[in-house]
Amino acid sequence: MGNILLRFKRGAFLRLERYWKARYGSRSLVLILSMLVGVVAALIAGALHGLVAFFEKVSGKLESSGSHWFFILFLILPAIGIVLSFLVQKYFGGVRYAKSLSPLILSLSRRQTRIPFSEMFTHVISSALSVGFGGSAGLEAPSVLTGAAIGSNTGNLFGIDRRQQLLLIGCGGAAAIAAIFRSPIGGILFAIEVLMPEFSVAALVPMLISSAVAMVVSRSLFTHEQTLLVINNDWRTDAIPFYFLCGLVCALVGVFMIRTAYAMGAWLKKNMPSKWRRLWFGAAVLVVLLALFPLLRGQGYTFIARLYDGDLDSIARSAPLLSKLPVPLLLTLLLTAAIFLKVVTSVLTVDSGGDGGIFAPTMFVGAFTGFAFARLINLTGIIELQEPNFIVVGICGVFTAVLRAPLTGIFLIADVTASYILLVPLMIVSSVSWFTARIFESYSIYLKALMEGGLLSGDRDNSMLKRFTVRICLNTNYTVLDAGRRLDDMREKLTDVRSQEVFPVLDEKRELCGIVYLDKMLPLMLDPALSKSLLIFDLMSPPKGAIAEDDDLALAMKNLERFKLNHLPVYKKDGSFMGFVSRTDIFRLYRSIVRDGDSY
Repeated sequence: MGNILLRFKRGAFLRLERYWKARYGSRSLVLILSMLVGVVAALIAGALHGLVAFFEKVSGKLESSGSHWFFILFLILPAIGIVLSFLVQKYFGGVRYAKSLSPLILSLSRRQTRIPFSEMFTHVISSALSVGFGGSAGLEAPSVLTGAAIGSNTGNLFGIDRRQQLLLIGCGGAAAIAAIFRSPIGGILFAIEVLMPEFSVAALVPMLISSAVAMVVSRSLFTHEQTLLVINNDWRTDAIPFYFLCGLVCALVGVFMIRTAYAMGAWLKKNMPSKWRRLWFGAAVLVVLLALFPLLRGQGYTFIARLYDGDLDSIARSAPLLSKLPVPLLLTLLLTAAIFLKVVTSVLTVDSGGDGGIFAPTMFVGAFTGFAFARLINLTGIIELQEPNFIVVGICGVFTAVLRAPLTGIFLIADVTASYILLVPLMIVSSVSWFTARIFESYSIYLKALMEGGLLSGDRDNSMLKRFTVRICLNTNYTVLDAGRRLDDMREKLTDVRSQEVFPVLDEKRELCGIVYLDKMLPLMLDPALSKSLLIFDLMSPPKGAIAEDDDLALAMKNLERFKLNHLPVYKKDGSFMGFVSRTDIFRLYRSIVRDGDSY
């Protein structure tokens, strides 16, 4: 009965979709759906932050209760949250549950639009448990993944084509960022720079609508405020050289974060292949680190605000287990932990079994990096730098280095600080950080594993061709030649063939023995003596660059270029000949993809 009702509802949506397209056109439908995606993404993002705020309030009461037992429970809450999050993922997330944006980026690059319906709520529950109970991670990546799932399932519900579904997925991701940070421009730029760099300018319109609607809904219905700081101090021209230097430092810290996250994740999976063993080990180490350095708990936005206010005493008091240390040593230790251990605790939170993202930890590390840089320069007496300004540009610098999204970093941080007064320093630090980070680390934290694993290519054209197998361009309409026949005997057969440039020579098992090219045969066929004496065997060329039916078109183009050919033979899995893939057909497909991408 449930399946019948579901089919009836889906049929109703499809009828509505057909009616709307016939009356108003497909583009107007996409705009309406982008608004719907923005509303739902904002509601879910707001619900996620409300749930996390509730869990943080409960854990705060445990910490301040005065009871030793409650305090011990507070210390182990992150481990409890990770275990609960792991169970949610295991029993409700499915086998392909993704906790990073990397799989989403890979799917979008391959034009894959199906995201399970369960991801519309599992990321919310899972990340709320991990972060709300003290896990050191951010909520932005789960929110973006949830928004993408909303876009995918909305497009699937209304039966729109794949290209428009991809656009709705981008709208969902942009809406999630816009709702969290109250920054519609930041959401759009994030979707364009990180999620969908290959989409055309035409895709901006639905993303603009989705992000704007998400921000309106977020401001109207939810009280959570992600504005970290309010910058009122103008920047000084004598500090310009130090903004350039700060960009260099932020780039190095960003590269450290990328490599540390990548190496730690690989080490955990290699040495602890069992998920349960990884869960208990990661939870135990995380509890110890967070007990020693409580400022690493959660997203860390509270401590960024304290840092901006200059409330170092409050930051020092946040580590009761280290309170016997001298204050200068304690502050130095806490600053070092904030910069170098935040990424460690974030990896432990996510890779051991929890859920969350690197977005907020990157901003946290950037803030402490900018502060530490300005404080060290001030201690030298060379110049008196404005520490609040460098906290802000530090966030932008490390964010740009880790995510390789300079425009997102500039405008998102400008929105979060509620002022564009630091726009020029933000531009300087972001550009220097982006350029320097690329020297030491070629890829962002989301693309590193994909690029090094050969799943993506830095070449846009090559990445586009990797999405398709040779089957899509395979030509099976060919005339087979017999190696033992004379060329003259094949004259009538060849006369009937039109527009065929290559001919396969097969044996009894349909295995390819060689290839005969038309331009080589034609001159010989005009000579009666040669055509009667030459066999097809004499004209055969050995097959070069042969590929399998499951290989991608990027490999096909590589072999075509390598052997200077226009046609490649394609084999089946059993080794028998299947057909040819040509350079012309690949170019035709490429042009159609580019043409389709220019509109929505």
